[in-house]
Amino acid sequence: MAQKTGIRQRSSGATPKLRRAVKADMPDFVEPQLATLAKSAPSGKRWLHEIKIDGYRVQARIEAGEVRLLTRTGLDWTHKFGEDIAGELTPLPVESAIIDGEIAVEGGNGATDFSLLQQDLSDGRSDRFTFYAFDLIYLDGEDLRGVPLEKRKQALSGLLEAAGPALRYSEHFGDEGGLVLKHACRLSLEGIISKVADAPYRSGRGRDWVKSKCSARQEFVVAGYVPSSVNGKAIGSLVMGYFDKGKLRHAGRVGTGYTNAVAQSLFRDLDPLRVEASPFDEKLAGIERKDVVFVEPTRVAEVEFHGWTADAHIRHAAFRGLRDDKPAADIVREGAPVEETLDHAQAAAAKTAAVKRTVELTHPDRIYWPDAGVTKGGLADYYAEVWRLMAPFVVNRPLSLLRGPDGITKPLFFQKHGWKGMNKNIILEADPADPAEEDVTIRNFDGLLGLVQGGTLEIHPWGSTLDDWEKPDMVNIDLDPGDGVSWAKTIEAAQQVKRRFEDMGLVAFVKTSGGKGLHVVAPVKPKAEWPDVKAAMKALADGMAADEPDSYVSTITKSKRTGKILIDYLRNGRGATAVAPYSTRARAGAPVSMPIAWEELGEAIGPSHFTVINAAARIAQIDADPWADFRKAQAPIEFAAAKKKKK
Repeated sequence: MAQKTGIRQRSSGATPKLRRAVKADMPDFVEPQLATLAKSAPSGKRWLHEIKIDGYRVQARIEAGEVRLLTRTGLDWTHKFGEDIAGELTPLPVESAIIDGEIAVEGGNGATDFSLLQQDLSDGRSDRFTFYAFDLIYLDGEDLRGVPLEKRKQALSGLLEAAGPALRYSEHFGDEGGLVLKHACRLSLEGIISKVADAPYRSGRGRDWVKSKCSARQEFVVAGYVPSSVNGKAIGSLVMGYFDKGKLRHAGRVGTGYTNAVAQSLFRDLDPLRVEASPFDEKLAGIERKDVVFVEPTRVAEVEFHGWTADAHIRHAAFRGLRDDKPAADIVREGAPVEETLDHAQAAAAKTAAVKRTVELTHPDRIYWPDAGVTKGGLADYYAEVWRLMAPFVVNRPLSLLRGPDGITKPLFFQKHGWKGMNKNIILEADPADPAEEDVTIRNFDGLLGLVQGGTLEIHPWGSTLDDWEKPDMVNIDLDPGDGVSWAKTIEAAQQVKRRFEDMGLVAFVKTSGGKGLHVVAPVKPKAEWPDVKAAMKALADGMAADEPDSYVSTITKSKRTGKILIDYLRNGRGATAVAPYSTRARAGAPVSMPIAWEELGEAIGPSHFTVINAAARIAQIDADPWADFRKAQAPIEFAAAKKKKK
């Protein structure tokens, strides 16, 4: 279906004459050029690098004022994408053109998100669609496929100079591919596409375009489903496969990434396709067949996962959406076989695989974050990914928990004591100051899984360990911006706290809060007791508020906080807690509190940028844990009074 929104006067010669352009009739459709998966990004001046867009590949065809939006297989989806994109393509200064690109939806962290695109398509919503244009195939009577890529992109950039918000030129980078990929992965983006700068446009999959990914991600064939254990009209997980020389191979299950609406929609779509016999060309083990309803292998789903097991099953996988633009018969396994050398991300995944579990989750398909589709099982998988980094901050400490056994949309409650039915791997420790009070603590990963089983959505540890309850080994300043405060101002505040920590002889580390602000944390030698430590942190907060009263407050009164940042020092009292590094937050989108390096702190990473879904990709790809030296950096607090005595 073509979209016609009116024709404005075309300007001839809007783009320079392109060498190697060929006069030709406009084709109805051009088979798209596709990228081949690579283990690492290519290097050298001959390559251009673009951020990989997480959406639907679309070819925009403009002719005589009419716009058609075609999928990668030539299906006309103009009607599905609403009027905004077509409305902005129509007035471009061309008579006829074919523009290659991707239609996507941006999430709250600024990255494109295929799940959001699928959700909007399902809901009939089109106001968030953006067309990211990255190539120009045909222009005003000339076929440009023989023109070098960088010249095609230059012409495309000129065409889109005055485009509206629904039409965006996909910028490229000429830097070293590895650096571009590293930056993309630190931001938890999907990856990059690298293209030979002087190459022509060649339909089909080849080596002129290669894709390097931050996490394993590809399409799989849906071969069955396991019904939900909490909703009789929903799926609980999908059974995935891929074709290998025409035979359907089993790839394992995907049990998270489904909102309630998606889980029910998938049940309605798949139930009519049920078949008695397994569609796989191999015999499945009993546990692989358990509770599975097999279906005709005709539907395709996009899945994000974190490596392959030794028996060729996907690990810690999350559903990202169905794909109606790709036939099931074309779905094969991407990348190297299991027995080949592990790449960086797979090596990190191998460490995660070593985390042993003995806790069996009941109702693992129970959805804790309905908007993000994160289930109890998905939360457990996330914590398995981050456990080696998170453990020092939650093990052997008194804990306060925010629990929500029915998810974030139902009643939530803080709890620091035991409860009926609590998992046996969760330990209760008596508070030395009041032996009748027993606080929750954990000793290992099974203890953390016990918290997940109990519906724990946030973990807030004390700043001291069970070895010495009265002497904290870390301090935390929580920067909580009031209404009207820019993110840049919050970053500036964090830098100032860092400087003040350094003046006290402390080394500062920073993490996103997963909420609105930032946490600046410093390890300290457990020598001073809580009252003195709290007083020192209060002095820091009061000092900032006194020096810049228009920017900061140190009192919690809400009426004084509009346009200012609260320097919250109250996390540093006995029994007070702050959310743990890597802990999830009971907020929309399933955000997590993520440790970052100071040099990463900028506009690209907001307070809730990292989530259960995207955090593992970052962790798998970063060269070093930004908090690796946290405990090595511990130092005694230099109190102002002590300094004066020395003088």
